[in-house]
Amino acid sequence: MATINIKYERGTTMRITAFFTDPDTGEYVDPTNPTCIVTTPDGTVKLSGVMNQLGTGSYQAECQTEFTDDIGWWKVKVYGTYNGKRVSETDKVHVVEVK
Repeated sequence: MATINIKYERGTTMRITAFFTDPDTGEYVDPTNPTCIVTTPDGTVKLSGVMNQLGTGSYQAECQTEFTDDIGWWKVKVYGTYNGKRVSETDKVHVVEVK
């Protein structure tokens, strides 16, 4: 797992882009049911759904944050299935106070 320091202010839209690759060849692939799950620091699921395709192996989802949402580290998980193997990644994003 890689943690990236991406910050979003409450009340803005998170744009999550995922690039899916074959674990054996590294080539971009289109998995079955590419899904994104976003959870708040307390574990509440804020978004769960199939991602929109942008191009081969490239998918995107949007998660609207509210001014009342918890600040802190949110978890973003993306996954799909390709050739019978699950391809997935989990990262964290930082939701901060609106300035």
